[in-house]
Amino acid sequence: MMSFWQKFTRRLWQALLALVLMIAFAVITPFTPIFANISVLFLDAFSAITLGHDKQTPSVMVVLGGGLTKNNDDIVLNHYSQSRADHAVMLHKQHATVIITSGAESPWLGDYLRSSLKDSPKKATIISENASMNTCENAAFTAKLLTHHELPKSVYLVTDRYHMARARRQFALSGITTTPQPAPLATPLSWTDVDANLVHSRRAIYEIAALARDIFRPQPNCRSQAQISLEEISTPRRQPKIFS
Repeated sequence: MMSFWQKFTRRLWQALLALVLMIAFAVITPFTPIFANISVLFLDAFSAITLGHDKQTPSVMVVLGGGLTKNNDDIVLNHYSQSRADHAVMLHKQHATVIITSGAESPWLGDYLRSSLKDSPKKATIISENASMNTCENAAFTAKLLTHHELPKSVYLVTDRYHMARARRQFALSGITTTPQPAPLATPLSWTDVDANLVHSRRAIYEIAALARDIFRPQPNCRSQAQISLEEISTPRRQPKIFS
């Protein structure tokens, strides 16, 4: 029979081994697809629990800008915005919807969508929301546009899968129900591409932290619908901050 100290020592070593394995798992998984996929499962579960499922078929699509960059001297969509625009083109070909582009990237998103859909048999009606500077303003100003154009407040929401939970929560707070349409990142997850996996892992960590911040300490710089005019929402800004 083992003595008390032998049992204590054995359990202590088991606990230490479990701790070491947990730390190793936490350190290694961001370099693999595991971390990003687990993060998305968590974020999707959060949305399922807090928002439920929208049973309506939307007739409006909202595409959230993801930033701009420079190509030589030209301002162009960065890879986040580009992937969302490409996904919106594909979605519009499946479902003829009114498209609202949201964010300072809207003029560039609108130009790209019009060019990509010019030969589509389904006419694209594109409305620009140019004033928002963050996700909560994306939601608030989109809600104002939906009301102004007498459009239903049930939309397809196009953004990347890491941003989706936070964006859907903000849209719900503005009275908009959303059907998620996650756009893939430009570089896919891969068991052989560590750099690509780290891009996804960093994105996941940022969005989980931002979601927690929105819940417990909402952003003070989120303007309400009452603080913005329809004229400002509709006026393109051609000198935005550049995100590379």
